[in-house]
Amino acid sequence: MKAEHINPFIESTFSVFETMMGIKPSKKTVELKKGDNPSYDISGIIGLTGQAIGSVVISFPESLALKVVSKFIGEEKSEIDDDVVDAVGELINMIAGGAKKIFTDKGLKFKISIPNVVTGKGHKIKRPSNVPCIAVIFEVDKEFFAIEVSLKENN
Repeated sequence: MKAEHINPFIESTFSVFETMMGIKPSKKTVELKKGDNPSYDISGIIGLTGQAIGSVVISFPESLALKVVSKFIGEEKSEIDDDVVDAVGELINMIAGGAKKIFTDKGLKFKISIPNVVTGKGHKIKRPSNVPCIAVIFEVDKEFFAIEVSLKENN
């Protein structure tokens, strides 16, 4: 995976969080992800197809998902319910859509799938073994969430 493939997702994450929730996350680390384990308890996933293939995932610990979604929908949430699941799906949709626009402006076109959301500790996300995954860890209110990007250009 090319290093420049991760930057549009980072930029889009900052934009969505600041615009939609007034939250300024800070980027902590960027690392090669190994294995199928998610970073946290609730993950929103979008597939990518076209001139590039892969996926993008946002993964939150439950406590941070509840805080972020409460700000996003303007209603206090204290447990993972359908509203929280839908909101996490919409967040990853907005992040992937923002990144897609940046890539399209640079001449790389792909389509994004409908988001899926997986909840529960220990869930696994299977990725193609030939597409590396880069995890970007962000911090909000002393808690962490991840954006995990697996992207490979079709030659």
